[in-house]
Amino acid sequence: MRSHIRTTSLLASVALGASLALTGCGGEADTPPAAATGASAAAQPPESCGGVGDLVKDHLKSAEVRSVVVNGQCTSVVVGTSLGDEDDATALRLCESAAEVAYTGDVNAVTVLAASGAELAIGIAGAKCMA
Repeated sequence: MRSHIRTTSLLASVALGASLALTGCGGEADTPPAAATGASAAAQPPESCGGVGDLVKDHLKSAEVRSVVVNGQCTSVVVGTSLGDEDDATALRLCESAAEVAYTGDVNAVTVLAASGAELAIGIAGAKCMA
């Protein structure tokens, strides 16, 4: 059931991100979205996206956080951690903390990943994070 809820949530955030791209937010409608695969495939330079990745990383100040990557056209923040696949409570705490500062500019989603790459928590702007 938890996997179904995450998938539904993720699809909603992807649809919202696609809607933003199709409406031409920020004049980037002519630029195709970056690939969503691989840890660095869609990473944006720190000076782009208003520095939201650095802002989130500095805000989290947690030993469990391994990386913070801004994906797409600055629409999603992905927090890579050293957490195990069953550490939902800590992931939820990290997601909620990241959400305090992440939703700036075009960012509308936060995802927290386990060390294995499994999705542990997800949040979208205007809603609480879910594990």
